[in-house]
Amino acid sequence: MLGLALVLLAANSYLEPISGRYECVCGTKRVLLVLAEFPEFQHLSSRLEIGRIFFGQVARYFADVSYGKLAIEGNVTDWITLPRLYEQYSFPSQQSDLVAIARDSFSAAAQTFNFTSFDGVLLVLSFYPSLTTDYVPLTSRIMTRTGPVGAFAVIEEDRDWSVYARSTALMIGLWNNRNKLSGLGQLDIASGGQGDMSAWSKMLLGWINETQITTFTTPARRILFVNPIEMTGAETLAVRIALPQSGDQYLIEVRQPLGYDVNTLQEYGVVILFEPSTTNASLQLRAILQPDDVGRAIFRDLNRDLSIIALNQTETGVWILVGVVQDWRDAQRTLYAMSRANDAINTAESQNRIEGLDLANRLLDNAHTLLSVGRFREAEALALSAETTASSANIPSDYYQAVQLITNAESLKTETQALVSSESLALVVRGTSELESAKQAFITKNFTTAKQSAQAAIDLFNRAKQIDLTQRILDILGDIALIIPVAVLAYALRYQLKNK
Repeated sequence: MLGLALVLLAANSYLEPISGRYECVCGTKRVLLVLAEFPEFQHLSSRLEIGRIFFGQVARYFADVSYGKLAIEGNVTDWITLPRLYEQYSFPSQQSDLVAIARDSFSAAAQTFNFTSFDGVLLVLSFYPSLTTDYVPLTSRIMTRTGPVGAFAVIEEDRDWSVYARSTALMIGLWNNRNKLSGLGQLDIASGGQGDMSAWSKMLLGWINETQITTFTTPARRILFVNPIEMTGAETLAVRIALPQSGDQYLIEVRQPLGYDVNTLQEYGVVILFEPSTTNASLQLRAILQPDDVGRAIFRDLNRDLSIIALNQTETGVWILVGVVQDWRDAQRTLYAMSRANDAINTAESQNRIEGLDLANRLLDNAHTLLSVGRFREAEALALSAETTASSANIPSDYYQAVQLITNAESLKTETQALVSSESLALVVRGTSELESAKQAFITKNFTTAKQSAQAAIDLFNRAKQIDLTQRILDILGDIALIIPVAVLAYALRYQLKNK
């Protein structure tokens, strides 16, 4: 495997918290990539390859996930060969002397590049055995001829662009919060994910502003529309629910298979995070809600009289309700009623009992509408009516007629296989097309159309048979007409010869 070390200048103001909050990591940041290899561990990636990964994929990633707020530019050094073997940079404890490695690397790089021209420095090593990111804040900065370096991080080298992106995310403001990030898992690239970043990280980095965050204190009953975190220009990207007695809070965001999150998350939906007030305590993933799923649409916290309900999903986001535990009970009853109604409709359709299902579907649609605005009891009543209507639906009379006509048409089609005239064969082709249309309409339970198309096929097949029969008779008559004159002529000739 390849090994990678990232270094960023700790003196940069955009990394430092102000009044407990981070400045927006915005604008253009210039980064210098310093490439260094050990004599016994030569590099496997070219300067151009690493430059393309970082200033191509990684820079594009941060431009996208920051909604265009962060741009990354910079330069890459040639590979620098360190003056000592890897083992010679080790302490007696076998741990690497990371400061000595960085000092030699930066000293050589400063011969060509001015460190003060860059906002950050990334040190890429040809070998480093650590499986996790190591961060070294220096009490005494590494001094070079063109500027100081105040901190650096080292990670295992990898050609995967997400490794560079993960380390960069930590360095631009998330490193001091890595304990909190550990609870996010695949939901954030900084905690080991492969896709987008969480709303929590984006709020911390200033990419989601206060107008895109809905904040309120429990107890409350609010219906909110939340856009997916992957959506640029969204109105609401996060909901923050303060719990006044403990100082804890819940955070809500929506994740969908969009952008960098396509095929990178195990679950998509309304993400419920719990953030303890304790310093550095990890964020906790409490639930991922799925609208219309009886077992997955509702989250409840009985101790805090809180419920969060995924009401309805649209192309641009999800409607959610934040309320009290009673809302959970009402919503659960309603969702069960809607599930039963949906099952009853599906059963009726599978049995071809579609007469009356239009009304059942309308009732269920109206129940969904009422659910999406939190009117649970009215929605439950409509769902119960939809279930009753679907259960009493009947098979339409057109069904039986369509079955009989399609059967008759199939038999006639078989009888036309021996037809030979061009006109009759053309009619058979048209009849076959009508028969296929009838079958397709039957499959989609459009029995009236199926009946009409099957009858049209029957008429075409019968016409084909009649035309073919007529043609055969004419051919026979034509043959007879030719034989009679020849016989008469032969008899006449014989008579004349006899007379002579």
